[in-house]
Amino acid sequence: MTSVLQRRQFSLMAAFFQTLFLILFSVFCRYTDPLEESRRVYSGTDYPLFQDVHLMIFVGFGFLMAFLKRYGFSAVSVNLLLSAFVIQYAILLRGFLTKRFHDTGYFTIGIPEMVAADSSCAVVLITMGVLLGRLTPSQFLLLSFFETSLAVCVEHVVFNILHVNDSGRSLCVHTFGAYFGLAAAVVGTKKNVMEMDEQGGIHHSDLFSMIGTLLLWVFFPSFNASVQEPEDARHRAIMNTYLAMASATVTTFLFSSMVDKLARFNMIHIQSSTLSGGVAIGCAANVILLPFHAVSVGVIASIFSVFGHAWLSPKMERRFHIFDTCGVHNLHGLPGILSGIIGIFFAWFYDAESYGKTLYHIYPYWKGGPMNGDRENQSQALYQLAGLTIVLSCSICGGLLTGLILRIKMWNQVDDPNLPHGETNYYAHADVSYLSKYRHAQEEQQLRERERLHEIY
Repeated sequence: MTSVLQRRQFSLMAAFFQTLFLILFSVFCRYTDPLEESRRVYSGTDYPLFQDVHLMIFVGFGFLMAFLKRYGFSAVSVNLLLSAFVIQYAILLRGFLTKRFHDTGYFTIGIPEMVAADSSCAVVLITMGVLLGRLTPSQFLLLSFFETSLAVCVEHVVFNILHVNDSGRSLCVHTFGAYFGLAAAVVGTKKNVMEMDEQGGIHHSDLFSMIGTLLLWVFFPSFNASVQEPEDARHRAIMNTYLAMASATVTTFLFSSMVDKLARFNMIHIQSSTLSGGVAIGCAANVILLPFHAVSVGVIASIFSVFGHAWLSPKMERRFHIFDTCGVHNLHGLPGILSGIIGIFFAWFYDAESYGKTLYHIYPYWKGGPMNGDRENQSQALYQLAGLTIVLSCSICGGLLTGLILRIKMWNQVDDPNLPHGETNYYAHADVSYLSKYRHAQEEQQLRERERLHEIY
């Protein structure tokens, strides 16, 4: 039986982090002055885009993972917990990396920082999709701390040092989150959640998951466009994402029917692969100039995603024992790598003069610009390749190390699903509560005993 200290582990951990955040915000953080000329603050246009991204994080991702009957509470509410945690931590980390902090000893935050914090939430929630059902709330909180620390640092290198164009964050969000989670799953010891939940999802859970899919589908153009500058780049990002999502959806239904022996649609494909176009277009959303190219990206991404579900995922489980609960590799991982390759392709082959003066917003160190850079098509493409390589290597190494840390016995571990108290929904009205799971198990046993005695007498 666990000790009182271990049962209260999550509360103590959360109290420590929240107290630390409170102190750091009070000492180092200030609000941005909207009238300051040196800052980009357009509340009238930025805040609606932020609202869209916010809905994606708190509602879309939560319901997307709600298809398992034993982990519906965890999918929605741990999603809320981790997002609220990462928002605060990511704002602080990014603030400490700013020039203003190094010059003045404090940093400021506004709507752009809020959007960036939400993108950091997406990184952790994508990883959560891989590991859903195999980590306790305490472990998820630790994972969020380690992953956000590494993800923000990698993002800083990719954007501010290498100046890679990753306009929709497909590399630093989707690719990083997917392969960090898969690497952590490699060193995990728990069974696949689909094996633990023998009947898998249930009808209304699949409907909840489709609510998440539809929310993400509708707001994905805002996610890819929210950080774009200037206005023509934002416009391209919206239109390119819109077309890529549409073509990916039709192609998903097409190939989902093709890979089924009875030509049926697979709800797993519909719930995830229809979103692959938005992921794949992200790295070059502000670059692509022709609608035909955007439509083509969506078609290719959905083909990769559907065949990943149908062919690659079963092989990963059988041969390498890599269990991906929510099919994150096929929704975020493969399309994320495809997005990185697309970014390399368009940096190499597109004519830079087509962008006019806005070229230097997309590629700041292009030759002839205000930064006195010397990059051309080939050199920028090599930087894009370096960005993809760094994201993959750091996410895999970071995930392996974090997975090993989470296996340490001092952290609360998910119970064996074969035990009577094997439910892993940590709520008072579930079969198990992380505060008093043994008391609830005893109460259930007493109730069954009273029912048995009632039948006898």
